[in-house]
Amino acid sequence: MANAMLDARQEGDSYRRVEVITGERRRRRWTGEEKARIVAESFEEGANISEVARRNGVSRGLLTVWRRQVAAAVVGKAPNFVPIQIGAESGSGTAGEPARISPLQTTPLEIAAPPAKVCGVVEIEVNGARIRVEPGVELATLSTVLAALRCIR
Repeated sequence: MANAMLDARQEGDSYRRVEVITGERRRRRWTGEEKARIVAESFEEGANISEVARRNGVSRGLLTVWRRQVAAAVVGKAPNFVPIQIGAESGSGTAGEPARISPLQTTPLEIAAPPAKVCGVVEIEVNGARIRVEPGVELATLSTVLAALRCIR
C-alpha cells in the first residue's frame, strides 16, 4: 500500500493490478515570462500552433486563449512612436559615394494627437430654431435649452 499499488484477485484466480491515485490533480501555474515566451514562439513565421503547444506541454486551446489575449492587448494600445534624429546635411556626396552626415543632434519632437473627429452630431429644430448638439453635452443643459426654445417661439 505504501507505493499505491494493489494486487486484486479476479474470478478465475487471475490477478490484475490496480493503481490508486491519491490527492487531487493540480493545474500547472504558468509564469508571465513562460507565457510570453510560448506565445512569442507561436507568433514566429511558419510556426505551427499545435506543435508549439505540444513542445511546451500546453494544450492548444490554452495557447489560443493566450494568443487572443495578446492580440486584444495590442489592438487596445496606442501606437508607439520612434524618436527622430535630425542632422545637418553636408552635401559632399557623389553618385558613387553617399553623402556623409555630421554627428546628429537629437531634437525631441512633440507629436500632437490628431484632433478628435466630431461624430454623432445631432441637429434639432424646434419652432424654426436649429440647434447642433455634439457628443458630451449634459442632458440637463440640453433639456433647459429645449424648454426655453419651446417657450420663446
